[in-house]
Amino acid sequence: MSWYVLVEANGPYSDNRWALVAKIPVEGGREAAIARAEEMSRTHMRGAFPDQQGRLVFRTSPTSWLVEQSRLMRLERSADPTMLTEHMRICVAELVMAREPAPLEPPKKGWLRG
Repeated sequence: MSWYVLVEANGPYSDNRWALVAKIPVEGGREAAIARAEEMSRTHMRGAFPDQQGRLVFRTSPTSWLVEQSRLMRLERSADPTMLTEHMRICVAELVMAREPAPLEPPKKGWLRG
């Protein structure tokens, strides 16, 4: 059907909770989607202060990357800096089925709805 780049991410305070944060349609087929995903693995930023973030990019398969973004920050009452890390999984996917949700019926009239 069509090709997408999918981005899953977690936050600096919830390493075990991942969410799909982007579905990016790509024209040009599988190879174009792979090129876009690889480029995004190097450039796509999440969070504040992008110019202060470190980055590690791991290719986990021919169509998937794991990205670690890290940033040092100094917390109140602490002399030592703290490292905050966020992770993204970026992958190529082909949409093979799509079904819209069923429409809702209008609310029934009742004693609350007049």
